Amino acid sequence: MNLRHRELIERNKDVLAGTRVLDVASHDGRWCLPALDAGAAHVTGIEARPELVEHAEENLAAYGAKSRSYRFITGDVFAVLAKERLDVDVVQCFGFVYHTLRYPELFSRLRALEPRYLLLDTRVEPGKDPYIRVLLNDSKAQAHAAADEFTEGTKTLVGHPTKRALRAMLGVYGFEVEHAVEWDEATKDAKPRTMRRYRVGTRVSWRCRWSPP
Repeated sequence: MNLRHRELIERNKDVLAGTRVLDVASHDGRWCLPALDAGAAHVTGIEARPELVEHAEENLAAYGAKSRSYRFITGDVFAVLAKERLDVDVVQCFGFVYHTLRYPELFSRLRALEPRYLLLDTRVEPGKDPYIRVLLNDSKAQAHAAADEFTEGTKTLVGHPTKRALRAMLGVYGFEVEHAVEWDEATKDAKPRTMRRYRVGTRVSWRCRWSPP
């Protein structure tokens, strides 16, 4: 977590300082508090699982975050983005892209917020061609995708895009990768198992700038 904090938060302090941040799939607030510590003026988290929202509120309060500096919304990410009017400068999307297959909806909803930056961290499929590997998640498992309107029983379709596919989808909606973390260098002193996906290139961390059409 320390290495991820350094690369996802500390290296983006210039982007986060003084901004209004949206944290997509905010879990227990684990990336909301660091954003505030990095200088964000306010963080809004969206999380589908009520118990995680409760934990997030407890965690931020326990660490002394001012209640007016954060807000958590319980609900499906897509439903919330469709109905809420959010004033956002930066979007944090850490660990969500591989828990959905609804990419046009996701990136178009984020574009509609007109953020200056999208900070992205996700698993990707190895391969040079632009394609998406389709997988199944069990919505009962907290480490898997939460149930949404398209879930059948507990089965939710998710995808792992290749880097080329992900760049292409982002580009359609005006997001350009401005910086990609060089994880080979960043993890050279890390224990192999703890950062393996980053080291072998099946997880990426990108800072994307949004440009209006």
